[in-house]
This record gives sequence, C-alpha cells and structure tokens, in this order.
Amino acid sequence: MVPMDKGGRIALYRLDQPDSKGCPLIITHGTISNADTVRGLGCYLAESGFDCWLLEWGGHGDACASGRHQDFEYPAFNDLPAALGRVLEATGKGRVYWVSHSGGGHLPLMYLARYPELQEKFVGIVAMGAQATDAAQGLKYKARALALRWVTSLLGRTPKQMVSVGTEGEPTRLLAQWSDWNLSRRWTGKDGFDYMAALAAVTIPVFMLAGSRDDIAPVSGCRKFYDNLGSRDKSFVTCSVSHGFRKDYTHGQLIRGRAARAEIYPRITAWLEERNRE
Repeated sequence: MVPMDKGGRIALYRLDQPDSKGCPLIITHGTISNADTVRGLGCYLAESGFDCWLLEWGGHGDACASGRHQDFEYPAFNDLPAALGRVLEATGKGRVYWVSHSGGGHLPLMYLARYPELQEKFVGIVAMGAQATDAAQGLKYKARALALRWVTSLLGRTPKQMVSVGTEGEPTRLLAQWSDWNLSRRWTGKDGFDYMAALAAVTIPVFMLAGSRDDIAPVSGCRKFYDNLGSRDKSFVTCSVSHGFRKDYTHGQLIRGRAARAEIYPRITAWLEERNRE
C-alpha cells in the first residue's frame, strides 16, 4: 500500500520474476474493476520475463480513494505518480512501461499531456479499449451516458448494477466526468484544458488496441487518441475477424478469456520485447 500526499492510497503487487529483463511494467485495470482484471495478462508477461507490477487505483480493490468527489483527474495526477515513484525506487530503473485496460489508459495520457517533459520516465504505453469521446453516439448510448451521469452525480459513486461489464462499483464521481466527455464529445479538464489537442506533445511509443464490438470504447473513439498522439512510433490494432482475429472483441474480451490469451497477449508481449531496453 502506498499513501498519497493529498489523500487516499494505491495498492501495488509485484509478480515474482527473479530473472526479469529490461524496464518494469505497471499493469493496471480500468474503472469498475480491480487488479484481478489484469492479473492474467500480468502473469503472462511475467512468464515472458518482464518485471510486472499490478496497480489498483482510485478506490478499487485494496486501494482507497481520497473521497467520493474525485474524478479522472485525481488518479491521473496523484495515483499515477505515486505508483511511478514507488516502482522506480524499488527497481532502481529510470523508466517504466504502462500497460492498461480501459480507463487505466487515460491516466498516463492525461498525465503526459499536461506534463510532456516527464516522458523521460516512460519507455512506452500499451492501451486496450481506452477512449473519451465516442460512447454516446445514437439514442441508446446517449441515454446510457445520461443515466450514468445522473446516478453517479446523485450518489457520488456508480453502483455495480449500473455497468454490468465491471467487477465492482466505482466509488467516486469519476464516471460522471467520463459521461460528460462522451456527451460533449470533448476530452477536457475541469479548467478547460484540452487533453485531446495536447496529445500532440506525447511522443513516446504507444500501442493501442480496440475491440470492434466494444460499445464502451468504440474503435472511432480509440482511434481519436491514436490520431492525435505525436508519437512517430505508434501502432493501432482493431481486434476483429476482418483484421485477422478469431472473433470481434467486446470491451471485456480484450483483457480476459482464452481468445485474449491466445492472440492479444502475444501481440502485446512482442511489442514490448521489440522496445525493451535498460
């Protein structure tokens, strides 16, 4: 457990790998979930020789949020640097990889969009199913986003029953902000900071994956992140039958299940190994 200066704590779990290679990996879940969501991927990467750290943030699992009123910007600028500092200190390395599913991918992009000078602490980012603007297209999904925003704002949290794809509720108002982003189709901070435009300053390697049947992180939304990144070394994969996969992936299937282990985990491993250094 790692306490944060402004309140709350994160949880970090190191997967044993005595002969690990290169820079450590911080592997993290998205909203309405915890480290169990990414444990399968973490174990796979540890077996491949990487030094893997599972992160729980924002009140998920054993982590503790600072309070119900925090939104996405709190973990991006508090939980992430706390995890980064602890892993670098423990390993003696100078940089990390960030490997994430869903909302866990927002955190480094927001952090580096605001503070691009801190990219020297990252080797690269892997983001599966991360987007902020395209989940409220059409009447059905707009109604879902409005309901999510209303209930979350009213209760100060999102009950597990509201989002069936998750494994636990969201203990803060984070999903109200995410709903606002998708309803307005603008990824901005409370102060008006334009995260999407600021991605142009993010130039480290990035690997993004999107599921063709993902209605939480539609391909079009994931692609906006990718298109706005300033990285020269960036890759985008749509996980679908038409792109050579065995199925059209949904949000949860990107990270869990036999199909993900057979054809998504190996792609992530290969991408990391190609860039592994230190």
